[in-house]
Amino acid sequence: MKVIIKRTLEETLRITSIILVILAGVAGGYVVGINCNHSNAGTFVKYLNECLIIQHMAVFFLINGAILMIIVISIASGLIAGEVHEGTIRLLVAKPNSRRSILLGKIIGMLTGCIILMLLGLGVFFLTESYFGNFDGNVQAGMLAYFPAYILYGLIVIAFFSSLATLLSCLVKKKVMALLPMLFLMICILALPVIVRVVLMFSNQEGYPSPLLYGIDVNYHFGSLFKWCCDLCGGINGTSSQLQMPALLLNIFKSINVDRDLTHSVQSTELLLQNNIIPVTVLIIVYGALTVFNYLSSFVLISRKDV
Repeated sequence: MKVIIKRTLEETLRITSIILVILAGVAGGYVVGINCNHSNAGTFVKYLNECLIIQHMAVFFLINGAILMIIVISIASGLIAGEVHEGTIRLLVAKPNSRRSILLGKIIGMLTGCIILMLLGLGVFFLTESYFGNFDGNVQAGMLAYFPAYILYGLIVIAFFSSLATLLSCLVKKKVMALLPMLFLMICILALPVIVRVVLMFSNQEGYPSPLLYGIDVNYHFGSLFKWCCDLCGGINGTSSQLQMPALLLNIFKSINVDRDLTHSVQSTELLLQNNIIPVTVLIIVYGALTVFNYLSSFVLISRKDV
């Protein structure tokens, strides 16, 4: 099994994957750094919250989003299907290795490599945003405080996406057949629901016409999981105008109009509240159960797979 773990780890830590996460870290850090303008932010708290929101979005959509998801599904979808397609699975089975030990070794090597790549991307990201943002020590400390949350969310992404891609890899005989559904899922998390919400916004419609749509909005699911991770380190905070970005892109906040008689303002005031249509505990249980089910099913399938 040690040989299988080492080989899978080497395949995961290919030079192309390393370069990809480094470039993503530099690009994301650059965007955060140049968009955090202290002169326009006002108070320290307002400035820090503004920088943090940009940092949160960069991590969710790029560092632990598109880049990490692509790497995970690219490796995991070929764990078994790639070996079957190339015919190398027969060489592995012919050696004194059980099929389940082969799969276990591949999973351990893949998970270890993906975690290393995630940590590398986050490290480069922080160093780059600190360089271009030229933050003082207090701002740096405030932004760095959320990196444990990003690591936790990255582990959730790695665990779920790798489990589903591994299951598909055990079901099909070609990597591309496992890869395509995973790419579609990634698009559903990072793009499609956002586009739908933008269209609804321009049509002057607040939220979904039915609460049931939240059940299929995986962008909202993962946005809620991301917010839960951030809440462990202080939460996603800011003024209503600052929170418009995460509200639109993640759907984790909903707007309400407060009557001016209650706010004593000339005009009605719009407030953003946490969107708890689906409690985060339910999401953790459901996606945790799916992850375990996917892995257990993969071990059942590999023992019966025709190679």
